[in-house]
Amino acid sequence: MKKLKEKLQIFKINRKKVNLFMVYHKPSTLYKGDIITPIHAGRDVAFTAAKDGSITVDDYKWLESNMIGDNILDNISTKNRFYNETTVTYWMWKNCKSPIVGLMHYRRIFDFRGLGNSKDYADVMKKYCVEPKIIKKILSEYDMILPEKLDFGEQSLYQQYEKHHHITDLNLAMKIIKEKYPEMTPYVDKLKEQHSGYFYNMFIMKKDLFDGYAEFLFDILFELSKRLPQRSSRNLYQQRVEAFVAERISNVYFNYLINDRGLFIKEIPVALLSPENPVKRFTFRKSSRPKSLTIYIKLRF
Repeated sequence: MKKLKEKLQIFKINRKKVNLFMVYHKPSTLYKGDIITPIHAGRDVAFTAAKDGSITVDDYKWLESNMIGDNILDNISTKNRFYNETTVTYWMWKNCKSPIVGLMHYRRIFDFRGLGNSKDYADVMKKYCVEPKIIKKILSEYDMILPEKLDFGEQSLYQQYEKHHHITDLNLAMKIIKEKYPEMTPYVDKLKEQHSGYFYNMFIMKKDLFDGYAEFLFDILFELSKRLPQRSSRNLYQQRVEAFVAERISNVYFNYLINDRGLFIKEIPVALLSPENPVKRFTFRKSSRPKSLTIYIKLRF
């Protein structure tokens, strides 16, 4: 029965012409619709230690009942504590067939209000104009949609990584790219010069272009995982090496596409959403059909 349900979920997902995956790792406001597919990142390791603490059985049940997990079909869900939301990127690459795909977060969403008129401020998708016609129009003129660049001021992307993480990890990833993709060497070196870049591992693009990006990304990350030294002595936050590295090396790939292949990028602002959290579910059984009510509280992160 479970396998049948999963097949039905995948069938519905792959019928969407525009499919934006909203990544979750704990209960929050549920965003779901014609072009939005919520997905639980790291479902196979949901009860293992994470930087945000652990989730409860009720939390897990809420996620399980409201969205698909990244642990069905071809997946790397067990790597989530190191790869973070990129386990969803991998799942999309291997299992989603929609012509246009994208990734956002339960806390971060592309804000298209500069390109469309907000219609309903009570509906988040309408508020931020996340609509198929707007996305399709952009992708008829540009090759991909990425978040507006983050500017680190006087720090380069390399220096910023060195300040907040283990620079030996990034050095190793840079070495691997030069070995496997020597044509990208100028853009690897540029990480030490550029002071702004694309972050959040967010994107929207046509599936064929996405497949090329994912193939590059995981070719590097899987090799990096093999060569990394033991990380168990690090705190949980600093163990997420592949997730941190993914944001930086994505800039290598995108700069290569822009400068060597002549692709065009449309940068879109990212809006921070105010999440809610389901804390209690009440079930009323007086009627022949029990009804449930979930109570939410506002949270600040």
